[in-house]
Amino acid sequence: MRWYLNSALESLTTTNFRLVGVNSTEYCLPESLRVSPGGNVWWTARLGETVAPKNLCLVEETGLPLTRRCLGDFLYGCAWEPEQWIGGEQCSRLQHQATRVLYEFSTGQLNRSMLSTVFRTVDDVLAMPTSVLPADLFYISKTLENMRHVLVPEAQEELVEMLSNEPTGTGSHVGEYYCNITGIMNRLMYVNRTIVVRSQVALNTTNILLDAIETMVNGMALANDSMVLLRGAEHDCNSGLADAGQPEPESLAVGKNGGTVLFRSPRLIVLIVDPTVANISGMALFRSDATNHEPETNDQREEDVNEEGDFSNYTIRYLYKNQSQQTLFAERNLEIGSFVPASVLDNLGSLQADMTKEDTDEEEVIASTEQPVVAASVVTPPPHLRIVIMIYYNDRAFRETKNGTIARPNSKIISVTIPGYGSRMPDEIPIYTRQHDPVRESRCGYWSFDADDRPGEFGRWSYDECRLVNVSESGELTQCGCYHLTSFSRLTMDTQMVETVGVSKKLIADKSTLALDVITVIGCSLSLLGVIGILITAVLFPSWRVKASSKILLQLSCAIAVEMIIIFFEGPDIDKHGSTLDEIECALLGSVFHYIILVTFMWMLVSAYLQFMRYVKVLGRLRPSHFILKATMCCWGLPAVPVVTFLILDHRLYLKQDNFSDICYPHGSALFYGLLLPIGSIIFLNFISFVFVLYNIFTIPSNLTKTADHDMTLAQLRLSVFLFFLLGLPWIFGMLTTGSVDKLFAYLFCLTAPLQGFVLFVYFIVMDPIARRLWLRKLQRCPCLARLDKQLDEKETTSPSTSFNTHL
Repeated sequence: MRWYLNSALESLTTTNFRLVGVNSTEYCLPESLRVSPGGNVWWTARLGETVAPKNLCLVEETGLPLTRRCLGDFLYGCAWEPEQWIGGEQCSRLQHQATRVLYEFSTGQLNRSMLSTVFRTVDDVLAMPTSVLPADLFYISKTLENMRHVLVPEAQEELVEMLSNEPTGTGSHVGEYYCNITGIMNRLMYVNRTIVVRSQVALNTTNILLDAIETMVNGMALANDSMVLLRGAEHDCNSGLADAGQPEPESLAVGKNGGTVLFRSPRLIVLIVDPTVANISGMALFRSDATNHEPETNDQREEDVNEEGDFSNYTIRYLYKNQSQQTLFAERNLEIGSFVPASVLDNLGSLQADMTKEDTDEEEVIASTEQPVVAASVVTPPPHLRIVIMIYYNDRAFRETKNGTIARPNSKIISVTIPGYGSRMPDEIPIYTRQHDPVRESRCGYWSFDADDRPGEFGRWSYDECRLVNVSESGELTQCGCYHLTSFSRLTMDTQMVETVGVSKKLIADKSTLALDVITVIGCSLSLLGVIGILITAVLFPSWRVKASSKILLQLSCAIAVEMIIIFFEGPDIDKHGSTLDEIECALLGSVFHYIILVTFMWMLVSAYLQFMRYVKVLGRLRPSHFILKATMCCWGLPAVPVVTFLILDHRLYLKQDNFSDICYPHGSALFYGLLLPIGSIIFLNFISFVFVLYNIFTIPSNLTKTADHDMTLAQLRLSVFLFFLLGLPWIFGMLTTGSVDKLFAYLFCLTAPLQGFVLFVYFIVMDPIARRLWLRKLQRCPCLARLDKQLDEKETTSPSTSFNTHL
């Protein structure tokens, strides 16, 4: 239609005006309806929305589908982002079978017979959280969004069959559907947060998932008649449905915990309540004595891969609408909970009447502009009164995606909804939460699905309509009061750096990543060649090898060589598939990598000490007795202490968080206390030594000639460059790659850090007169090298000494 409209308008083009184009002010319209060779199909998208193509196109570097943003404004209309910006040629040729199946579910027409297959496939994919791709999460969310149009009518049909007591041979699957939905969110809370955030930043994945699940749960809750809830039921979704002992469907007797249906999984609990049955309107979670422990630190909350906790050691208690708020707040071991007070339930009728009146007024306004139709007034009955409460173990699906300061849940998360009655309540809903870290300042808040205008920022924590009501003496337990129904938590401020996956920067980011990889490979190759040159020199020339400085250089070179080999061949990259052998191999490789990095930096510290003694102290004994032996024992022995300690305490600190973007490497406390803290301390000491040495060598009194002065300046500059690499100072650039100019420091780091072995070879072999003469004499059969050796001898005997010692 758009093509025909453009053609018609183009035919009206005259010399007075020219047709530029026709754009919608709300949507980017489809460019094509079928896949062309090398192309993608982009269907309708709202203004500001980022979408994936209708065909499957994965970008291997990010694990995400190719994305494109609908740009524009209401004045000039909407237009697709130019395809040159997104790099359409990046579609991966590798086949991810699970991703393809999920994609087909998300785009295909689902029906009743496919529900079990879809749920089973999604569960199988999420059952291995280390292998999940960001694209998998997106297509799972779109599958559930696609499924909600099938599942709620399906639940209503099951309900009719149950109530009519007409056996169909299939039985009721409503409880099974709830458990399947609960299982999906439960599995999501085991997936690495980096993968979840990456998918959310690019395509709003978790918000789509939360909205689809909330729609299905609320829809099925409204489909269930009160007679079903009369019996009461508790389902353990982790071990199968548990409905034993329930009365027969035709029995109208109120069972134990009547009016409630509970679905429990390790990290998600769902409760559906009919408060008109037994006055139950909420639930609370209590810690057992086994879970009474010290408050969690922020580091413990960040150790996602090692997080073994769940709700298995917590007990549930149902709360009544006339529950005393003060009494509940004073109870010991209360973890989280909420209920809808009688004051809210009693006023829901007036709230529903106001909502109906608003809808009627809107309809009257619309009808006034149309043909009048005489019809009988139809009064819509209020929906069944249901309360749906969900408790989440962690914040995996509730992460803000912006960089910098963010709101972060400081407790578990509880969601309260009353389907059909809106989100604004006539009175406050009490929310009880126990904070992970009571020391940090926090606020009451709820999750808002409102999208920000900036790309890649979806959903946020809001504070309006929530207030702090009470805080315990220890500061751990808090009571909030909120008028707005959604997911609640106690929030604290945190900082994060999110990987940018905005479509307008994707091509640039991918090209930059490729450039950095190429630079790193070239640098590692040169470094390995330099180390090999040093080792060959040691093998061929025993007189050079026995010197103390050469022994230190050889040990530093060996440590650098092992580190470069691991990085160059991606040694610590072993996929986790859940087997014990995979975990052992990954933990051992990660600990070896940890150890060799510490060894390398220890030898850099020794080198800094020697350079300080040589150029700053100058006089006196520069090396203690048995210095080489002591240095060897310290440099190869001390790094083993933190590595072995963390390996014994928890070997999982060295495991990969996911098979997509991580390697076998220290994480959590092992990364901070066992690697970053020692490295940062050594770099700081080496930098101090570097400054002192430079100060001394650049302030040497000089009564040299102009030529000699020029030679001295060159020697000083050579020594400065050498010390910069010898002492590991390029790692300063690596520590600055999280700032606002991270790309600049990333390039500086990749250009300098991998070259350390090559620089050592140039300075200690090529520029050292003794080592150079040994090589020239070894190769004197070559006429040009023999002539060069003679020229160098003449130069050294006729020119003043302006070089610095090239020994350690």
